[in-house]
Amino acid sequence: MSMDRYCKQQLIRSTQFKLAEKDVLNAMLEEDGSYTLDEAKEVLELFLNKEVI
Repeated sequence: MSMDRYCKQQLIRSTQFKLAEKDVLNAMLEEDGSYTLDEAKEVLELFLNKEVI
């Protein structure tokens, strides 16, 4: 498991994520934050499993 941290723009440009996932990350991640791949994936999971009201 990698503990490298990446800025929002690095994650959005990554080939690790599909286009729709990149849209979610763009909306959900802080501009000045840094994230591991696991943290970015967790943000995606939380968003995709959120209950629609």
